[in-house]
Amino acid sequence: MHLDNMPDIDIENNELQQALQIIQYTRRSLFLTGKAGTGKSTFLRYICANVRKKHVVLAPTGISAINAGGSTLHSFFKLPFHPLLPNDSRYTPRNIRNTLKYSSEKRKILREVELVVIDEISMVRADIIDFIDRVLRVYSRNMREPFGGKQLLLVGDIYQLEPVVREDERKMLRPFYSTSFFFGARVFREMRLVCIELRKVYRQSDPAFISILDHIRTGDVQQSDLQALNARVGRRLDTTGGRLAITLSTRRDTVDYINARQLERLPGRAVTFRGEVKGEFPESSLPTPVELEVKPGAQVIFIKNDIDRRWVNGTLGVVEGLDAAEGVLYVVTEDGNGYDVYRERWSNMKYRYNDKEKKIDEEEIGSYVQFPIRLAWAITVHKSQGLTFRQVNIDFTGGVFAGGQAYVALSRCTSLEGISLETPVRREDVFVRPEILRFAQGYNDGRLIASALNESKADREYHDAAAAFDGGDFDAFLDSFFKAIHHRYDIEKPAARRLIRMKLNRMNTLRRENERLEDTLRRQREFMKKLAAEYTLLGKECERERMPEAAAANYRKALELYPEAHEARRRLAAVSLHGGEGG
Repeated sequence: MHLDNMPDIDIENNELQQALQIIQYTRRSLFLTGKAGTGKSTFLRYICANVRKKHVVLAPTGISAINAGGSTLHSFFKLPFHPLLPNDSRYTPRNIRNTLKYSSEKRKILREVELVVIDEISMVRADIIDFIDRVLRVYSRNMREPFGGKQLLLVGDIYQLEPVVREDERKMLRPFYSTSFFFGARVFREMRLVCIELRKVYRQSDPAFISILDHIRTGDVQQSDLQALNARVGRRLDTTGGRLAITLSTRRDTVDYINARQLERLPGRAVTFRGEVKGEFPESSLPTPVELEVKPGAQVIFIKNDIDRRWVNGTLGVVEGLDAAEGVLYVVTEDGNGYDVYRERWSNMKYRYNDKEKKIDEEEIGSYVQFPIRLAWAITVHKSQGLTFRQVNIDFTGGVFAGGQAYVALSRCTSLEGISLETPVRREDVFVRPEILRFAQGYNDGRLIASALNESKADREYHDAAAAFDGGDFDAFLDSFFKAIHHRYDIEKPAARRLIRMKLNRMNTLRRENERLEDTLRRQREFMKKLAAEYTLLGKECERERMPEAAAANYRKALELYPEAHEARRRLAAVSLHGGEGG
């Protein structure tokens, strides 16, 4: 794969290269993970923009789906919101069609899709993965293979966000699943999921801080780590010269209180800008408030990448001016750059199958227009996921209530010096579930990755062989075909045999069509020969009646119909020689 024209992809990142090759040239399902700031989102965007496979992009929440440019898992698969137990008779292979009642459009997409991308996979429950497996098997008409033979790209970090499971749901799932995390799905007992962990960190550069974050992430926190972190308790962050700081809190009510209080402290009346919803756009998926209140001096965060790259999702700034009549805000970012900011447009997309071009298209079913900002003196740890800040004030008042929250909050900052803590980090704030540690032992399994990469060579050769066959280049077909067999002997597998049988049937069909065409052409030639003979007789009669010009015209017509009419050619030459037309 050539990455020359991909400035956003690190071509020297070995794990990234391996992941790209597996997605592009195999049908192996892949879990792409990595600590904060390792480029998972960049990889996802690249795949969505460049992969040639028919694909859909899904996410567990509305906002993450909008940001990823796809749909929610629930809307795409029509997932119910209760646990999907393996013994629920409504969702057995026999009954699932009647229960779900998918449209013909959705059935076609499920049959034709080749790659299913799921972002923020750490938030997806195990039972949902098994449900997706059953759906894809049934609608792909391939009950033998996991996910109906489709490829899955799962992106996320199980050390950061975990599934939200209520206690009553946990009790229902416990008899069937040892963990609610996606990797606890039963389907993974049938297949080994390739897990690639991106190791190169782009967000932080200080080795000591990176080491502390690694220990926090895996729960292997040392006393020296806590001492280094807690030395930041009560530190005043430098907010002079346009420098900004943001508070991260585990509690939404704390965040709302801080933002409301800070806005109220600014002089003057707040101006409310109302967003505009058209079509289908669920309120839970809105990326910014429908009623956005701002004043000059308000600290804000951009929540969408600018098409001209003036800011990115997570850039902090201050509203320096606004014009409600013109619908424009003037925002100065942390870097001191001032920009006129106008309303942006978000689309809520639905997938449709394009029969004509044999591909999956996105169709907009709703839109939302609003300024791409929200108040940002404070933000929840959850909403800070994936963002990068230079200075953060971390408020763990009330404690950490979900695994990975401490790591997410601390890893948002580019340096230890940019962190201020409201309260000390306690050892009990840093906890990692044991099933996560066990599953993570399978990351970057050299043998499994080597097997997948070898398979990628085979798949690429089989792909090239099929393309050469379809193009009629049989020398190239045989060359690629034997190379593919060398990498992986698939000839006796049912799928391969079906493909070969299909290609041979195509050859037989073409041969029969060719024979029919040759027979038709032969009959046409015989007919033209007879017709030419009749024109030749007419020409001879015209000669007897001393009408050389009419005779010549008939001979020419005979030759036009049947160029091999030798008698007509000889008589035309004679007529012309004795003074007929053209003589």
